[in-house]
Amino acid sequence: MPSYQLRDTATRRLLARGLADYAAAEAAMDRLDDELEHDLAANGEGAGRIRLRLDIERVTAGIPETVGHHVLLLGVDDPTEPPPTP
Repeated sequence: MPSYQLRDTATRRLLARGLADYAAAEAAMDRLDDELEHDLAANGEGAGRIRLRLDIERVTAGIPETVGHHVLLLGVDDPTEPPPTP
């Protein structure tokens, strides 16, 4: 039976593994997004500071296969000040 995992595309770092299905992988990604947003806010980081691409991989018999990806734009929901007027 296959399992699913999340991997940071840029670093190839495995972020979550042993997930039951694609929906569980998306839920794990949402939790990761929330945790990172919280950490950014706690450190005073502004909008649009971090962009991550995460692959969702299906693992069958120990062999990972990319079956989807998401791009997380962290901080984009934070309020921003309007641009200065010239």
